Amino acid sequence: MPSKRFYMAETDKIRQQPEQGIMVRERLLSSALNLFAARGYASTTVREIVAAAGVSKPALYYYFGSKEGIYLELMRNTYAVFIERSALLQTHEGTARERIINFCIGIFDGFLEHIDVARIIYSIYFGPPQEAPSFPHEKFFDGMLEIINRMVQEGIATGELKMVNEWDTTWALISALNSAMEEQFCHTPPRIDRDMLARILDLVFNGIYGR
Repeated sequence: MPSKRFYMAETDKIRQQPEQGIMVRERLLSSALNLFAARGYASTTVREIVAAAGVSKPALYYYFGSKEGIYLELMRNTYAVFIERSALLQTHEGTARERIINFCIGIFDGFLEHIDVARIIYSIYFGPPQEAPSFPHEKFFDGMLEIINRMVQEGIATGELKMVNEWDTTWALISALNSAMEEQFCHTPPRIDRDMLARILDLVFNGIYGR
């Protein structure tokens, strides 16, 4: 087992090479992501992460503190990207129908871009306990729900949508989005793609369209 002096020496090297810090952090995050997605959080060790990244254990401890720290960094980074994306998607102009479909397709595209992180999230949130540190995974889903609901309310207020129950409509729309995303894990190749998702959302709107 490496001595305390070894860890101190390695930490000093890291401090003296700040220009390599970003590259080392990215390698560690990428390696952890691949291993967590392939083997699960609980089955992945610090030794495996640093070996895959080609760095020493002190590097991981210096930048993230622990395996828990690198997991939380992955989650924070991913949710920050999705929050930024959802904010941008809300600026899309058009009818309520166009805005909601654009929002759902945009979220679906982001999901595909970050499917490995999504796989980790789903396995931890819906699967058996893996001793992963607590993280508010439901916060982003709740945010999506509120955004879609607000757009539905606007569509009803302008008369574009029928006077339907706004929450029934919201859940119908987000259920289509969720089904499309979860299908990506269930079948290879998936049976639902972005074009089919758009058609399913159109079917929902055909039933509630007021014009």
